[in-house]
Amino acid sequence: MNTEVNAILVVDDESAVRAVVESILVRAGYVVLSAKDGVEGLRVFKRHQTTIGLVLSDVMMPNMSGLELADQVLELDSRVPVIFMSGNMQADRGWGCVAKPFTAHELVRSVRQALAIRIPCRVEAKTRAKQSS
Repeated sequence: MNTEVNAILVVDDESAVRAVVESILVRAGYVVLSAKDGVEGLRVFKRHQTTIGLVLSDVMMPNMSGLELADQVLELDSRVPVIFMSGNMQADRGWGCVAKPFTAHELVRSVRQALAIRIPCRVEAKTRAKQSS
């Protein structure tokens, strides 16, 4: 079991993606919490804030996007790394991003790197959303 981090919060509106990501991370030794969208993800984060070491979120979701979720999470704790999973973003956007489709190795490597560095991932979602419009 990986003892360097507490739990990883996985947020994705596609249940199949969530299940695969959870399985990969559990096999890699991580404790995983999950949520079906940003609203539920924020609720889970607030409930387990002291035990979550990283948030891994889809970008495009109903109710609350991954960018909005990251803003909310980072307002609560700026030390928590946030990695995005997306098929609609380039992986080099400046904050952690794993481009869909990804391999188990790519996902685990990204998680390990983010946890090792533990640099606050400051996301300016409102600014970035305006830039992409």
